[in-house]
Amino acid sequence: MSRARAPRIPFVLLVLCLMVAALVSLLVLRSVVAQEAYTITSLQSQNRGLSYQEQKLQDEVAHLENTDRIAEEAEEMGMEQGEAPLFLDPDEGEVIGGQGGAE
Repeated sequence: MSRARAPRIPFVLLVLCLMVAALVSLLVLRSVVAQEAYTITSLQSQNRGLSYQEQKLQDEVAHLENTDRIAEEAEEMGMEQGEAPLFLDPDEGEVIGGQGGAE
């Protein structure tokens, strides 16, 4: 009895195609991972820059909210400090407040 041998060329081509496909997929995967790593590094750098800018802006806001600075700028603009308010006491019939207390 003689055995019929299966042709080896299609099997060898199938194995070679699978190996090439695996190699190409590994190269694509590696390049995607490298691109994502670059993107992550870029975003982290951008995040550090924005954090620094946010800190500078917070410092500037704190400086601008300083009441002494606001009072100085108001005086430079010609504004004068207001007098203390006056209140009317209806029970006593007198005015309370102002510069020296009751008037």
